[in-house]
Amino acid sequence: MKRKLLQQMRNEWRSNIWMCVELVITGLVLWGIFSTFIFLDRLHQEPEGYDISDIYVGYTGCVSRDAATYKPYADSLHNRFTDLETLLANLSNNPYVESLGAGNNALPYTWNYSGNMFAADINGTRQTYTGNLRHMTPELVRTLRMTGVSGETTEQLAEMIENGQTILSLHDGAKDENDPMEWRGRDAFWTYDSTRVEHIGAIIKGIRRNDYEPIFNGMILQKLPASWFPEHVAIRVKPGKGSDFMASLKSEDLEFGNVYLSTVTDIKDLRDRAQMNVSNDLSTLTVSTLFILAAVFLGFLGTFWFRTQQRVPELALRRVNGATRRDLFRRLLGEGMLMLAGTLPFIAAIGALILYKVDLSDVIGSGVTSAIGWSGLPCAAAALALMITAGLTYPALKAMKVNPAEALKDQ
Repeated sequence: MKRKLLQQMRNEWRSNIWMCVELVITGLVLWGIFSTFIFLDRLHQEPEGYDISDIYVGYTGCVSRDAATYKPYADSLHNRFTDLETLLANLSNNPYVESLGAGNNALPYTWNYSGNMFAADINGTRQTYTGNLRHMTPELVRTLRMTGVSGETTEQLAEMIENGQTILSLHDGAKDENDPMEWRGRDAFWTYDSTRVEHIGAIIKGIRRNDYEPIFNGMILQKLPASWFPEHVAIRVKPGKGSDFMASLKSEDLEFGNVYLSTVTDIKDLRDRAQMNVSNDLSTLTVSTLFILAAVFLGFLGTFWFRTQQRVPELALRRVNGATRRDLFRRLLGEGMLMLAGTLPFIAAIGALILYKVDLSDVIGSGVTSAIGWSGLPCAAAALALMITAGLTYPALKAMKVNPAEALKDQ
C-alpha cells in the first residue's frame, strides 16, 4: 500500500503529467479571459469628470423654407437662433427641468473623432496635442456637471468656456505626445493656422464614446460660436423626475417658430445604442467563458472519475485500516491541489514570457499596467481549484460508498 501521497504521485507520474499539461493549458486560457474581464471592468468603473444621471437629449431641427409649414420672419431681428432661444427658455420653465445646454459634437457617446491638432513649445520642445473638437455653451458644462482633474469646479469650467478659453482632456492614445497636464495654463496654436492662438484653461477627463473603450483621442472643448446652430440639447431634470418630465412634454413644448426638437430620449439610451456592438461582444465573451468553464469542469469530472474508480480497492483498504471518509476525501483533494500547485509556476512562467514579448498597450490601444496583465492569474488559479474540488467531489463520494468487502473481494 502506498502510504505517502508524494510517493504515490511519483509512482503514477505518467497519468499525472497529462493532468498537469491539461492544467497548464487551461490555466493560461483562463488567465487571458479573466484579465480581459478585469480590464473591461476597470474601464467601465473608471470615474468620469461629468455626470449623465437624469440627462435627456434632444436633437435640433429647422423647418425648410420650401415647406408648407415654414413661418416667414417679420423682421431681421428674428431668425432660427431667436426661435431656438425661445424654445429653450420655454423648456427651462418646465417644473421638472433643472438646467439645459446646447452644443455640437459635445455629448458623451457620440462617435465623431475628426482630428484636430494643437502645437506648443513645452520645456524647450515643440509638442503636439491631437483631439476631437467639441463645441458647447457654458450652460452645457453646467448641465453635464463637468469638473477638472486639478480641482476646477463646474462653475470655473463654465466661466472658462464663456471667456473663450480652451479645455483639453486626458487620453490614452498618444504615446508620442507629452503629458496633457503640461498644457494647462499655456497658449497653444492650431497646426493648420499658427496665427490662431488659444489659451488652455484646464484639463478634464475624456468624454466617453462607450463605457468599455479606452479614450483613444483627446478632446478639445471650446465655446459654441454665436454663428453656429447647435445640433443637440442636453436637459438635466430633477433627480428621479425623468418619467414625469417625459410625460409632461407636449408637441408644442418641443417646437417654436421654425425650430423643433426631435427624438428626446434618456442619454442612457444613447449610451446603449453607442455601445451595442461592444455589449454584444461582451455577452458573447461571457457565454464563451461559461462554455469553456463547463467543458473544463466536465473534463476534470471525467478524469477524476476514471482515476478514482481505479483506486476503489486502495480506498477500501484504507477504510479497513481505520481511515474515515473525510480522511480519504482530503487525500484525494490534496493530490489534486498538489498537482495544481506544481503547475502554477509553469503557468506563471509562460504567462510572464507572453507579457514580456507582447506589448498589450499596442494590442488594446491603451495603457495597460502590469497589474492588469497579472490580475487574471489568481482568478485562474482560484477557478482551477474550484473546478478540481467540484470535479473530484462526486467521484470521491461515489467511490467511498462502495462496501470495502465488495471492493477487496478480487484483490
